[in-house]
Amino acid sequence: MAVSIRLGSTLLIAAAMLACSRDDAKIETTSKGETNESPSADVTDARGTAMLRFVNATEELRFASLQLNGTLLFDSVKAASVTDYREIDKRVAQLSARAVGGLDTASLATDNKVLEDGNRYSAFLMSENMTTRRLRLVEDEVIPDSGKARIRIVHAASGSPAIDVRAVNGTDNLFSNVTFANDGGYRDVEPASLSLQVREKGTSKVLLTIPAMNLQRGSATTIVISGSTKLAYFTFTDTMMPR
Repeated sequence: MAVSIRLGSTLLIAAAMLACSRDDAKIETTSKGETNESPSADVTDARGTAMLRFVNATEELRFASLQLNGTLLFDSVKAASVTDYREIDKRVAQLSARAVGGLDTASLATDNKVLEDGNRYSAFLMSENMTTRRLRLVEDEVIPDSGKARIRIVHAASGSPAIDVRAVNGTDNLFSNVTFANDGGYRDVEPASLSLQVREKGTSKVLLTIPAMNLQRGSATTIVISGSTKLAYFTFTDTMMPR
C-alpha cells in the first residue's frame, strides 16, 4: 500500500511539473524562414490578455488586413502567410478582414468570439469564391504531449472536396473528412521526417503530395491547404522554447 501511495504521488507531481512547464513556456513561430517569439500562457494569463494572429489563406488577395473592434491590428499581410502573435486585452473580439490596395475598403468577412486569458488564437481568412470570403477564428493548442510532435490540417481550398490526409505509404488516415473552412483538430505523432498525401475523401485519388517535413519533438506544425483550381499549401510551426 505504501508503495502504491508513493507511486501515485510521484505521478501527480510529474503531471503537475509537466503542466507548469507547458504553461510557462515561450513559443517560437517559424514560417517561410522568418521566426518570432511570443510570451507564455502564464504571462498572458497574469496580464489578463489573450494572443491572436492573422493568417491570409487566400490566393488572390495579395494583401489583407485585420481589424479588432474597429481598430487596425494587422496590415498588409501577404497571401499564404501568417503574422506574429499580438496580445489582446479585449474579452470579446469583433474581427473584420479587409482587402489592402483596392478602391473598395468594405469588410470582406467578419467573425466574433470570446477570447480566454492566456489562450492563443488564429484568425484564418479564406476565399469561398472570387467574390466571397470567410473569416474563421480557431484556438491554437501548440504544445504537444511529452516527446511528441503535433500537426494540424486547415482546409482553405474552396474548390476542393472534403479531404483525407495520410502519410505517404501509410495505411490509415491521420485526418478524415476535413471539409472546407474547417480543420481536423490536432494530431500528435512521433517526431520524424514525414511526407503527406491529401486525398479526396473516401477514395485513393491523390489531390496533393506534401514533401517530407521535419517534425521535431515539442513542435506543432499547421498545414494550410489552399487554392481553387489547383491545390497548394503553406505551413507554419510553433515550438515550445526551453525554459
